[in-house]
Amino acid sequence: MDSFQTYRDEARRNGVPEHAIDLAERLALPQTELSPSSEHGGVLAGRYGGLPSLPAGVEWDSGLDLVATVDCAALPSDGFDLPLPRDGHLLFFADRSDTEGAVILNDSGSVIHVPAGAATTERTPPEGMDEDPFDPIDPQPLYARVVLSLPTTADDAVLPHPEIRRLYTEYRLEDHDHTRLAWDDSLHLGGYAYSPQDPPIMGASPEDEKGGWVLLAQAQLDMPDDPGFTACPFWIIQRDELKAQNFAAAALVTLTYH
Repeated sequence: MDSFQTYRDEARRNGVPEHAIDLAERLALPQTELSPSSEHGGVLAGRYGGLPSLPAGVEWDSGLDLVATVDCAALPSDGFDLPLPRDGHLLFFADRSDTEGAVILNDSGSVIHVPAGAATTERTPPEGMDEDPFDPIDPQPLYARVVLSLPTTADDAVLPHPEIRRLYTEYRLEDHDHTRLAWDDSLHLGGYAYSPQDPPIMGASPEDEKGGWVLLAQAQLDMPDDPGFTACPFWIIQRDELKAQNFAAAALVTLTYH
């Protein structure tokens, strides 16, 4: 869905009233899809997989796989509603080995920002990972394009609000966007979480002093040791930590399905 007008036209054809379409538009968020295909347009903005290039003194912890390296300066400026860095690189790491799912890792080093101009070297696997054969995710270029993101009915933007939930369910508002998001070898920045289970909780409570959690990125990954299983990592961070560019405070939430 490259513009909301595409959604509006489709919803009208399906008999959705204007006030319900307007609700969907208010809820819609920009999202940046980074995929190895430039078929639908997009600019080169990073690399999927491979080995991380990091400055001296920055550790590659926890035995996590590098999922993507994103060139912040190449990202479309209208592709998300998050205060992401405008230069340097963001590296996203995830666990492809635990099939239990619902794993939350805090302070895991799952998101690292490398400032522009920093001297880096490509790392070898962390100590201990070479006890078993370690195969990094096959590297591929990533092309960024902007899409619009709508919540599912299980999202915090919908579920706690009775009238929004009624309209969203009655008119199936999440079903009128026929954009097919790329999931294979891809990363999505910002927007809403899409999950085979209930998405991670993002809402803020009045007692939350750091502004609640927001979604930085999400992906879906094959699990090489367990064929047929898919890992769904969600990288989340509290709003105040994101404003401060403190990516060490990001948490990794991983759900799995078979």
